[in-house]
Amino acid sequence: MSTTTSSKNYGIGVQVAALSVALLMYTTSMTTPALAEIAKAFPNAAAETIQLLSTIPSLMMVLFSLVSGKLTEYISIKKIIIISMVLIFVGGIPSAFFGDLNFMIAMRVIFGAGFGMVFPMASAVITDLFTGDQGNRLMGFKSAVGAAAGVVFQFAGGILASYNWRWSFLGFLLVLPIAILIWIKLPDTGVKKSAPTEGSSAGKVKKLTSMTYIITLACFLFNIFQFSFMTNVAMVMSADQIGDATQSSMVLSIFSAASFVIGLLYGSLSKVTKKFTAAIGVLCVGIALTVMLTASSYALFLVAAVIFGIGFGIFNPSMTMAVAGSAAEPKFAALAISIYTCGTGIGQFISPYVLKFLRSALGLESTRANWQIASVALIVGAIIALVIIAFSGKKARTETSL
Repeated sequence: MSTTTSSKNYGIGVQVAALSVALLMYTTSMTTPALAEIAKAFPNAAAETIQLLSTIPSLMMVLFSLVSGKLTEYISIKKIIIISMVLIFVGGIPSAFFGDLNFMIAMRVIFGAGFGMVFPMASAVITDLFTGDQGNRLMGFKSAVGAAAGVVFQFAGGILASYNWRWSFLGFLLVLPIAILIWIKLPDTGVKKSAPTEGSSAGKVKKLTSMTYIITLACFLFNIFQFSFMTNVAMVMSADQIGDATQSSMVLSIFSAASFVIGLLYGSLSKVTKKFTAAIGVLCVGIALTVMLTASSYALFLVAAVIFGIGFGIFNPSMTMAVAGSAAEPKFAALAISIYTCGTGIGQFISPYVLKFLRSALGLESTRANWQIASVALIVGAIIALVIIAFSGKKARTETSL
C-alpha cells in the first residue's frame, strides 16, 4: 500500500464507520451485570469460576491481539475487523438459548477470540486512516464512543438479566447493524508490507522500542487492580443488599457515561495535564475504589462510578496514543497497540487470582477486600508516578538552562 493512503481526508461516513469499531470493544460488558444472577443459577460454582465469564475474553485478548497485530502483515485491517465480528456474534448468541456453565465458558472463548482481535484494531484503524489533529481528535472520540456503547450495553444487559440472565446474551444482536455499517463504509486500505531500512538486513527491522514495553508493563499493573471494579460491583451490591442486577448495571453505565464525557473533552484536557495525564487517571481510579470501600448506599456507588469513569477516560486514550507513538515507525503502530493490548488482557485475566492471593496473604476476608488492596496500590502508584514525572521534568529544564 502506498504511504499516501493514510493521508486522505476521509469524510464523515468513514469517520463514523471507523469510530463504530470501538463499539465492539464494549460488547463484553453486555453480560457483566448478569454475573450475580448467573451465580444464583449455578450455586455450586466458585465465584472465580463465575468470573471466568468476564475474565476469559481478557485472556483471549492476550493471544488474539497479538494474532491480529501479526495478521496486519498479511491481510487488511478491515478484513481482520470483519473476522472478529463473526467470532463475537457466534460466541455471544448461543448462550441466550441453551447450555450449562461449561458451555458458556466455551462460548466465551470463541467470543474472546473476536474480542481480542478487534480490541487493538479499534485504535489501529484510526491511526491507519487519520493523521495529525484529526487523528488525535478521533482517538478521543473513540474512547467517548466506546464509553457510550458501554452505557447502552451494560444497561441493556442489566435490564435483560433482571428478567432472565440468559436474555443478557441477546444483546449481541447489536453486532449486526455495526457489521453492516463497517462493511459498507469502512475503506479497505490493503496490507502494509514491512521493508528493511537502509543498512539493515531483511528480517531485522526494528519495529518496537523499549518504551513500548514500559507502557505495556504499566498498563498490565493498572489493569490487575482496576478490573476489580468490573468483576466485583454486581457481587458486592448483591451481597451487601445495596442493589440487584438493574442497579449494578446502572453503576457500570454511569462509569461509562463519565468516560464518554471525558473522551469528548480529552483533546482539550490533555493540553492542560500534559505528561501528568495518565498518572492523574490512575489516581482518580484509586480514589473511586476508596469511595466504594465505605459506600453504604446506591447513591455513593454512583458517585464512585463517576470518579472511576473520569479516571479511566483519562488513562485509556493517553496510554493508547503514547504506545502508538512508541513504535519505531508509524506503520508499526498497529503492532505496538497489539502488544499493549496483550498487557491489558493479561492484567485483566489474572486480576481475580492475584487479588485472591493478596487477600489470603494479608488475611482480608471482607466482601470488599479486593478494593482495599486495589485502592491502595493505585493511589500509591499514581503518587509515585506524579513525583517521578515532576522530578524528571524539573531535571530536564535544569539541564536545558545550563
